[in-house]
Amino acid sequence: MSTKIAVVIVCYNGRDYLPDCLNSLKEQTLLPTDIIVVDNASTDGSQEFLSRFPASPTGGQIPDSRFRIITNKKNLGFARANNQGIENVLKNKPDYIFLLNQDTICDKNCLAELVKVAQSSDKIFATQSLILCWPKKSQIQTSGDRIHFLGFGHSGDYQKQYNDLTVKQLNKEITYVSGAAMFINVKVLQEVGLMDKDLFMYHEDLDICLRARFLGYQMVLAPEAIVYHKYTAGIPPHRWYWSERNRLLTLLKFYKLQTLVLIFPTWLFMELGVLFYSLLTGWFPLKIKSYFSICWQLPGTLWKRKKIQKSRKISDRQLAEHLEAKFDFAGLEHPLLKYIVNPIFGLIWKGLRKSIFW
Repeated sequence: MSTKIAVVIVCYNGRDYLPDCLNSLKEQTLLPTDIIVVDNASTDGSQEFLSRFPASPTGGQIPDSRFRIITNKKNLGFARANNQGIENVLKNKPDYIFLLNQDTICDKNCLAELVKVAQSSDKIFATQSLILCWPKKSQIQTSGDRIHFLGFGHSGDYQKQYNDLTVKQLNKEITYVSGAAMFINVKVLQEVGLMDKDLFMYHEDLDICLRARFLGYQMVLAPEAIVYHKYTAGIPPHRWYWSERNRLLTLLKFYKLQTLVLIFPTWLFMELGVLFYSLLTGWFPLKIKSYFSICWQLPGTLWKRKKIQKSRKISDRQLAEHLEAKFDFAGLEHPLLKYIVNPIFGLIWKGLRKSIFW
């Protein structure tokens, strides 16, 4: 029985990216059975391009009826748009759903390699492609994303050289899967649930993977499943806003109360540092705005927290094994981080981690 794979792509002003992305899917050695693009009210001609895009590859192996477009009247955000696509493709009962960024190009063996790894265990929730930079194909963009103990998510092995030796040294079990190329087991998804639409954008991949981990599932890397990402390392102000807002909401949802109390002094110190940094770099008003948004989201977040804490199957001590103390963010390299902040926070986290017995 053939494996059914549905691909979901969220598009926002992606006219320049879509041709390469969609054509790479048509050239797969294992073709997807469904491709759905959710357009978040693009204004750059993306919708016109999609309406003309030839859905079937050579030989017509993907019927036109399996290439679909959802056109939103406004930008609903990355999480909610992905949920729209997922709910749509579930009607055709796929085995796996591949969430893919619009600014990616898949190697022709990508889907076949993802299936190979994903089928190795029924405890795998999501499998990550090895994501390489574009056009610098010799550099890794992420081999699996990582979580700082204060909630920051970041790319693993960013800009590390890609070669056969590197691939052999990569960890196969990862902390969470980047939403740029997330290959999801549909059976497990039905237990974990969809992305948290209230996060809008950023940290939604971290959130859904943590929910899966709390239920006892794994996230793994498929090192032979290559995806090239036309990734921009800079951090624009709107990204700071959503990342900071969602980082704090994530901490509230997942950490036990004892852990929140334990890390509070360190968190407060870092929060003051982030505020100071936002003043220096011009996004201080957005940081303040994020606090107001968190207050607005608080009732719903506490309800989600109650649900997560009630159903969790791992302790915070087990969770702590997957958390890091090092800041290693693409687009945020500074000697202060490397030589002062990281060593200090490394020592702090070493002590705090030993204190977590719950």
